[in-house]
Amino acid sequence: MKIKKILPIMIAVLATLTACDSPRSKRSISSGVNSLSNTPAPINWSNPATGSTGTTGTTTTGSTGSTSIIPTDANHCKFAADGVTGFESNSSHLGDYTLCQSSTDKNLFYFQLKTAPTNSSGDVSICFIPTTSNGTNSIYVGNPMCGYFKNAKDVRKINFIKYPEYSNANINGVIFFKDLSWYYYNSYSMTLEAYKTCMNMLAAGNPTYCERFKSVGQYVYKQY
Repeated sequence: MKIKKILPIMIAVLATLTACDSPRSKRSISSGVNSLSNTPAPINWSNPATGSTGTTGTTTTGSTGSTSIIPTDANHCKFAADGVTGFESNSSHLGDYTLCQSSTDKNLFYFQLKTAPTNSSGDVSICFIPTTSNGTNSIYVGNPMCGYFKNAKDVRKINFIKYPEYSNANINGVIFFKDLSWYYYNSYSMTLEAYKTCMNMLAAGNPTYCERFKSVGQYVYKQY
């Protein structure tokens, strides 16, 4: 019988560890990390105000008076045309951001971030991990997608690639975080590595590492 690894971060959303899926999958998030494309999504914030509909989506008037062409599958998303106001959400971890799921492709997300994370060493990567949930249990269904977000006006596509055994699963949640070093398990480690440790240890029946990951709190978990 295959072992299906759970998404341990669900303990940040669900009340107790007893609500977690039992480990039943041999696949591991440690099998790989995919890099996000540096090319922004085809969104034009400065298209001349013609009042027409663009071939890539609808034309809308932004706060600056200019029109913006947005892909049709992202018409429902709340973007900040000026990179300052109009973001969908806010978190203590990342500040103002928009993470919006495509209306036609549930593996595709659009992400915009107001303030790019940096530290003394320079730019900081952000990692995204797709999850699925039936309302009680959650599991991760693909490897992380990581990249840098330097321009607040840029909207980037995140096209998740699911594991073969979860090809039919609906992605209805994403955990994402700055990949910085924090004090997790009696030593400092990068958040992505700490998350991998949490999942691998939970699959082995030890929830202590996930409890510690949750207590540090350096992540955002968003459900759809």
